Amino acid sequence: MYEADVQSYPEPTRPVRPRKAKMLAFLLGGFGVLGFLLSIVLLGTVTDSHGMRVPAVVYVLVYAQFVLSATQAVCGVFIWQGRSWARSVAIGLSVINLLGAVVNLFTGAIFPAITAFAVNAALIRLLNDDEVKEWCGN
Repeated sequence: MYEADVQSYPEPTRPVRPRKAKMLAFLLGGFGVLGFLLSIVLLGTVTDSHGMRVPAVVYVLVYAQFVLSATQAVCGVFIWQGRSWARSVAIGLSVINLLGAVVNLFTGAIFPAITAFAVNAALIRLLNDDEVKEWCGN
């Protein structure tokens, strides 16, 4: 008996998620949830202004913070799954946050500006890492 005619198919292997992709997913998800919770506090502060008039632009900025923070958390979930669009959106959000850090710098909030700049620069660096690009299919 010859076993040359028997074909064996190897079991499909699941790709191993890179450590940097895991760390990036947790960081983006954590910062997104934290920003979302802080925007809830901001909205409570703005709406509870004790009869003072609040400019409409403040409401627009608070709701923009809601959207950006929720999007960042969603990007963390989908980078965990290896979606390329989530990586691109996360880079865009980090660039927006870098612009916000520059605005903070000119308004006098030096320590938050430096912290935001360092964190978002590190996120952009991780998002452009070769392992993360490969994991996300770029």
